Parts: sequence; structure tokens; C-alpha cells
Amino acid sequence: MTVKQKSEKKSVIKNRIQPEDLSSLSKEIIAHAGVGIYIVQNGKFVYVSELYKKITGYTDKKLIDSYSLTNIYEDDKEKVRQQAIQCLKEGRCEPYEYRFVTKSGEIIWVLETVASILFKGKRAALGIFIDITERKRMEKKIRLEEQLFKTITDQSSDIIVIVNREGIITYENPVVEKILGYKPKERIGGNGLENIHPDDSGNVVEAFNKLLNDLNTPVIRSEVRLRHKNGQWLIFESMASSLLNNDTVDAVIINLRDITERKKSLEFLRESEEKYRTILENIQEGYFEVDLAGNLIFFNDSVCDMLGYSNRETKNMNYKVFTNEDMAKKVYQAFNKVYQTGYPTREFDWQIIRKDGTGRYIEASVSLRKDSSNRPIGFKGIIRDITERKEWDKQLNYMATHDALTGLPNRTLFMDRLQMALAQCKRNRNKLAVMMLDLDHFKDINDNLGHMVGDNLLKEIGNRLTNILRHNDTVARLGGDEFVILLSDLDRMEYAAGVAKVILKALQKPFVLSDNKISSNASIGIAVYPDDCEDRDSLLKKSDMAMYSVKTSGRNNYKFFCNIIH
Repeated sequence: MTVKQKSEKKSVIKNRIQPEDLSSLSKEIIAHAGVGIYIVQNGKFVYVSELYKKITGYTDKKLIDSYSLTNIYEDDKEKVRQQAIQCLKEGRCEPYEYRFVTKSGEIIWVLETVASILFKGKRAALGIFIDITERKRMEKKIRLEEQLFKTITDQSSDIIVIVNREGIITYENPVVEKILGYKPKERIGGNGLENIHPDDSGNVVEAFNKLLNDLNTPVIRSEVRLRHKNGQWLIFESMASSLLNNDTVDAVIINLRDITERKKSLEFLRESEEKYRTILENIQEGYFEVDLAGNLIFFNDSVCDMLGYSNRETKNMNYKVFTNEDMAKKVYQAFNKVYQTGYPTREFDWQIIRKDGTGRYIEASVSLRKDSSNRPIGFKGIIRDITERKEWDKQLNYMATHDALTGLPNRTLFMDRLQMALAQCKRNRNKLAVMMLDLDHFKDINDNLGHMVGDNLLKEIGNRLTNILRHNDTVARLGGDEFVILLSDLDRMEYAAGVAKVILKALQKPFVLSDNKISSNASIGIAVYPDDCEDRDSLLKKSDMAMYSVKTSGRNNYKFFCNIIH
């Protein structure tokens, strides 16, 4: 062997990982693996990695020699145990999900897999543990958004269709069967141009391509003819807009309103007043004509039905009689735009006041009336009652901003009110307080008396808290047995302490529910603006920290955040 060969061999031996280096290398790999790692023997932890401790909040002292199932969410323990047993028996394991309770009491979602290993000469289970809470939250958010979209579109009286970039229909709501005679499953997966009138297809393709290729394209409105399943051509008012995903147009969503009858009615109206009166009196929409001053000179019975006045009372009535002052200004602007441009207005919402004083919402479309010399002499329009649709929108908004159980504001509405209160306090240089309230031992009530009693207790507590507070304060339910209170426009912190004492005393007064007298204690944490912090997220976080300090020091009390940090 040459000297060079000997030198190379020594270099290879030198660079090879030595046994004494393996321990250090293993620690480095575990520290940078991006997953929590633990080892369990005989059902107890014998090793946990730093990241595992960081994710869970527990220390070696709390974990080592403790049972591995202790901190798993109660409802998931048996499932996790069975899953781990199956993985260890079969020698292979598909990752599984479950809920874990951290040291702070937060419930997080984790993804885990286990494998059988030898540890110090004995059989053990090696676990790999990843926090997937944010992913689960996003999945829940997406499910809720999809459910909301489906609920809204299923209730719509218009056809709503989504067409992907390839021109294929990927969604269509159920009303398509009522309007066009096709079941949604007959249309989904088909060509979006298939039932469009040949004379309209060119404009449709042009609009479709414009929406796909230009992110700044506004909603495109047009009229299009579609073929009914029986071969009849129907006319639709179309509103098309882009569906974006990361600044890329994924698809186009189109709202199609059947205006066939309306178009026919308008055509007949041009022939003679006598002819169109017969037609108008048999349609649900209201038809009206007014002079340039806004006085009703012609209308059908539907208009009278909507307004609640007789035909005789309605004749020559000015629109301001059944319109409040603010709405009258908006109506005037809509009519004036038609007068100035000569173009019909798109549908606009109009709140009217009936003869009996009740309010209704109508949707109106208005065009200009001209004499034989083409001079404007007034306006004509179609109206229809959309009160039920407005009520539905109002209910959706209420559902989105209030807790379903108690009717109290939810987190979304509370955060909006807190943001407004902060802005007002900054202007007026006042204080405000956020109080985080968590019921003590509420789980015992659910376990012993049932969830129905627990739910009723939450409702009564919500009512009792509301009655305690001022009209400009807010109490909201964040979920479970956790409430949050906003006290705004405070001159001094002592007021918040007084409110906390009143609340604790009020909750101890028994609630009578299903023949049970129940007293409730609570732990309250208080954060004050601007003393503790100046933004809404920090106020929530610090009031929560103060509340947990009460939990850990005996419960049934209140603390200010400033006291726990000192």
C-alpha cells in the first residue's frame, strides 16, 4: 500500500461518525425535527423532548413517571389508547388525531403516530406528536363558510352557478330544476355554454374570458337567454363576478334571475294601456307610473296591496307619503339619475311605510316615461315585496354575531364593540375594563344534572349579568362556561372592582332550574385600558391571565392583571 493510500484511509476513518458522537447527534436531530417526541414504558413517560414540553406546557417533573393518557381530552382517551395498541401490535401506524389539554387548560388538536422500540433493553413505545390546532381551526372555518354558502344559495330564488376555468359547471343550486327543469346533477360537470342561445354565446364567452384574465374586472351585468328542458327560451338577468384564490381567478360565479315574464310584460305595456292593465293585474309584482313630481298616476292592484291603501287613496299620492325622510332622499336620487341619464335604474331597495304604520321592503326598477316628442313626462317601474328576504338577511347577520344558546353577543360582535369603545376612550381620555369570567366547577353541573340544566344555567347567568350592567356595557359569551364583559367610559378602576363584587354576589344567589337550586361561583380576571395595555387582543389575553390566576389561587374571586404581575 502506498503512502497516499494509507493517508486516504486514515482520513475516511477520521470522518466516520464515532460511537461517542451519536448521543450528541441524536439530541441535535430531536431538537430540530419539528415534532414533539416522547417514549412511554409501562404506560408512563420515561422521556419527553423539549418541543413536546413546549407544545404541552408541562415540565419534565410533571411528565416523567406520569401516565401518558392523563392529559388527553377525556372524550378521546379510549380512542387514543385503542389506536396506540393497534399500532404497536401491527408494527405499522397511520397517523391519528386527538385532543390534548395543555398545562394552561387550552384544548389543542394533535397528530400522532407511535412505534414499538427497545429502550434500555425493554419494550417501549416511541411517539411523535405534532400540534395541528390551527389546521383544524381552518378546516372548521372552511366547513362553516361552505355550509353558510350552501344555506344561502339553497334559499335563493335565483339560479346561482359556478363555472371553472375550463368552462365546466362545478356547482348549481336546486332552484335550477324549478326554473329550467334540470336537476343540478344533470348540469354539474357539463359545458357552461350548452344551453345558452347561439346569439348570446359570443357575449357570454367574451365576458367569461374578461373575468378570468383581468382581476380588476367589476361585476358584469347582462341579459342572456337559456333553453328550458322543454325547449323554451327564457330570458335571464345575469350578474357574473370572479372567484379568486391567491390572486388567481379559479372560477366565475353567476347569478341568474329569470326576467322572462317581466320582459314580456314590458313589451305588452308598450302596445296599449288597456292591454297591459289586464296583464299587470295578474302578476305579483307591482307596476306604477308617476309624474315628474313623484305623484302616482297609474298602478296595479299589487301596488295597493303593498302600500295598504285603497285604489282611490293611492291615486295621485306622492311617494313621500309612504317613505320616511331619509329614504325619500335616496329614492329621489335614484329617480333623478334616470331623468339625467335616460337609462333605467337597476333594482334598488326601498323601505316603505304602509297605511297601518308597519314597514316593508320593496325592490324597485325604474325607467323614464316620455311623450310622443320624446320629452320626459314621468317615470314607470316594477316593484316587488322583498321583506322576507330582508328578514332572512337580518337573521343571518344575527346568527353570525350572537351566541346561539344565550342570545348574547359572540366573540365577533364583542371584538367590534371593544374596538369602537377603545377608539372612544382614546378620544375622551377615559378608561375601560375587560373582565374575563369563567364559572367554577361548571363541569360538575353538566355531569351531575345533565347538559340541559347546564345550558339553562348559562342562559340565566347571561340574563343576570345583563341586568347588572349599564346599557352601554357589553356581556358576551365566548363559548363553554366563559363570558367576557366590557365596561366602557370608566373614570377609575374601582368601578370595575365594584362590578366584579356585585357579579360574584349575584351568581351565588340560587338559580331554580328543573326543581334544582343551583348556586354558581366564578373566577374573574380584569384588564384595564390604558393602564395594562392599549389594544383589544392584549386586553383579552391579560384579563384571561388574571382569571387563570384566580383559578389557581382558590377561585370565586376577582383579580386585576396589574396585581398578578406585581
